[in-house]
Amino acid sequence: MKWVNKKEFGNFYVEQLESNQDIFLLTLNDNENRFNDDNLGHFHKSLDYIESCENASCLITTSISPKFYSLGLDLDWALPRGPKNFQEFVYRFHALLQRVLTFPIPTISCINGHSFAGGAMFSMAHDYRIMKSDKGFFCLPEIDIHIPLTPGMNAILQCKISNANTFRDVVLTGKRFGGKEAEKLQLVDKACTDILEKSVELAEFLHTKGKDRITFGSLKEEMYKSASKNLLEKSIGFAGRLSIFEAKL
Repeated sequence: MKWVNKKEFGNFYVEQLESNQDIFLLTLNDNENRFNDDNLGHFHKSLDYIESCENASCLITTSISPKFYSLGLDLDWALPRGPKNFQEFVYRFHALLQRVLTFPIPTISCINGHSFAGGAMFSMAHDYRIMKSDKGFFCLPEIDIHIPLTPGMNAILQCKISNANTFRDVVLTGKRFGGKEAEKLQLVDKACTDILEKSVELAEFLHTKGKDRITFGSLKEEMYKSASKNLLEKSIGFAGRLSIFEAKL
């Protein structure tokens, strides 16, 4: 499998599958791949570039790290900026999640390592998820790090996790799910060892659907209308009870 036409955007880079250049790969290359303003900007520039390529009809995201897909928000970067700035940063993260959720071509999250907190949320915003069966965990540890989910984040989980008991356990226990259990509970579509190969196989099946961006994008916007509304509204819901959000906007 060979990838060509590499374009770099800060810590990330975009390539095309040589044998089918309609399939694009966005690789995260910042070790733990935590979200801060720099990385949010790199994501948007990467997505802008992909959307500007008329032939782009399927997107796979993954990480170059052998251990991490993404560990979520860069709290060490964000919290020292104070409550108001942290709240604004959360809204910018919401906007990225909403963009991925309604991106007008098929999206596949190729989860090569740990996908925690905002990283798990980012993965959930994709249309499909393929996870390593022998390495890494999927986890929403908000109960353990004492930061409740915002309405927008909660809405993504509600529209992606159909089983009420699974939804309960994911949100309220902070449990770490390995690939095989995540597949059994339908948190991911498939758990295997050759995740990039399986992601490309799925992309080969899906990419013709993404050629009609108007229809594909409109279908997703309608499917996720409620979640999109929650993500784009400037609300942190009950998370506002926390002292880190004490400066109200």
